[in-house]
Amino acid sequence: MKKIVLIALIALSSICFAQTKSILFIGNSYTYSNGGVDVMLKNIALAEGDTLETEAFTVGGAKFSDFCNNPETFERIKSRAWDYVVLQEQSQLPAFPPSQVETECYPFAKQLCDSIRANDSCTQILFFMTWGRENGDQGNCANYEPLCTYDGMQQRLRESYVQMADDNNAIVVPVGLAWKYIRDNYPEINLYQSDESHPSLEGTYLAACTFNRVLYGTGYYYDNSYCPENLDGNTINKLFSASSNAVNSNWSECNMTESLFVNLEGDFLTKSGFSDRVTAYLSVDFDSCVVECVGVTHTYTQDYYDGISNQGGYKMFYIYLGDFLEEANVNVSLCATVYRDGCSVTTCEETYYALSGIDDIQSENLPFANPVTNGKLQFDSDVTGDYEIYSIEGRLLDSGFVSGNEIDVSHLKQGMYLLRINGVGYKFVVE
Repeated sequence: MKKIVLIALIALSSICFAQTKSILFIGNSYTYSNGGVDVMLKNIALAEGDTLETEAFTVGGAKFSDFCNNPETFERIKSRAWDYVVLQEQSQLPAFPPSQVETECYPFAKQLCDSIRANDSCTQILFFMTWGRENGDQGNCANYEPLCTYDGMQQRLRESYVQMADDNNAIVVPVGLAWKYIRDNYPEINLYQSDESHPSLEGTYLAACTFNRVLYGTGYYYDNSYCPENLDGNTINKLFSASSNAVNSNWSECNMTESLFVNLEGDFLTKSGFSDRVTAYLSVDFDSCVVECVGVTHTYTQDYYDGISNQGGYKMFYIYLGDFLEEANVNVSLCATVYRDGCSVTTCEETYYALSGIDDIQSENLPFANPVTNGKLQFDSDVTGDYEIYSIEGRLLDSGFVSGNEIDVSHLKQGMYLLRINGVGYKFVVE
């Protein structure tokens, strides 16, 4: 049962400026199926206001050794200073016996990583951990027993990709572990094409969600994100959950502490100080972080955190705007830069907060029945008018016309939202 708590507001306007990142995918058909993981990832980021410049160099069935023998690979790497480069090995090879992987895979993974860092030492390298075939690799089962089942093949892929990341100070994007989570918990979702190998649309979307989780740190809810056609909200929600679980549950194993990451999320500024903070999610290990807001600068190091906690492996700053601001109606310009090992990542966000007339309003003064049950916002009497529902970041999620005594909000996940109706805004929490 969902419980919805409401707090009255007067007005809201929020504009966020995107952060821009660049990423190069080097891989094969597992990367380019269904229009490409890179394209789907770009669309997810764009739906959240972030600009991701993507490029893919893909060749069907290609191995790392093939890319190392192809001059175009290195031309693509040298074409710009990439924020990220993704490496995806041929789908079967990393699951083969360790001695074979050591000679046919690892040396070429190192050659690619060395080339990437020679181009730009601050590029973050991501290994795309793929998935086991639906019923194992039957063509090679007789030669190596772990390949006879999906679980055996997935475990070998896991071991090999983690080893490659360890050897090259890189990060594993655990798509294969998100895949296993879906198979174990939601077997009704088909992640495979009919060949039992390549990804279905659901599979490619799951991969993109996992990359999104690694790059941007927060698992966006399906109701305000990019949703491919033919995927229903319930399925998308499960895919999001699987991607978050795979990243959060395998943080250390996948070398996430090698990431250099910063993300800013702003709550609404209120005079009462109820949510007068912006949250900065930062990578676990970093030398220092400089936070600047409307001309005032704070510097944080590993020995000093302000309102910090761990969430999904990330450090999380609570940057209280009251430290910077004296007014409730203001343009907030906030930038955070993380430094480590001579490299840095900067993210900036600007939001106009216009929340005035905030008072301590008791729930009995609200025009809603409270608590609300069965996912409905229920009015004390019939209401007629246009309504809009926003995320706490100010993104429009839903709109419509109401003529009656309730609005269906059962599609919303737990969290805080804003309802605007007939010129008045109400903040509500789905618990």
